[in-house]
Amino acid sequence: MNAILEFGGFGELCDWQAMLDRHREVFTEMDDGARIGIVSREASGILPGKHLEGVQRAAEVDMLAWEVQGGGMQAAIERFAGMSTVKVDLLLVADAEALAAARADLAGNALTTIKKAIRRGNIMFFVFKNKAQLQDAGYEDFLESLGLAFLGACR
Repeated sequence: MNAILEFGGFGELCDWQAMLDRHREVFTEMDDGARIGIVSREASGILPGKHLEGVQRAAEVDMLAWEVQGGGMQAAIERFAGMSTVKVDLLLVADAEALAAARADLAGNALTTIKKAIRRGNIMFFVFKNKAQLQDAGYEDFLESLGLAFLGACR
């Protein structure tokens, strides 16, 4: 297998891995098996204002999967066949503009770029675990790095 894997819409896998490695501290509290997925909004057919039950895909599309393994976050490409079958805790559905911006900033601070895209609505954010499960799995630092309230002001 080629050391640099190029795949549709995401750029080079090794660049994503390097970014995850640089931001290792954000993921240190997360349990092995914690998973985050990123899919293209246009490729997935998941659009704002649509009922997810009404989104039908004829074919699977690429999903960038981040999974905690051995204390570090690992990047891989998996197939996304829809919301009902995805095996992630969090799913980011990014439009073409957000993917391009994140890809361009992989050598810089792509997490800040992703945070800004979420706030602008260029990335939709889906949660597949409840608050207690996310807290138990150690997601607090990651969610806070994206500017998403997690535990609120009262702890």
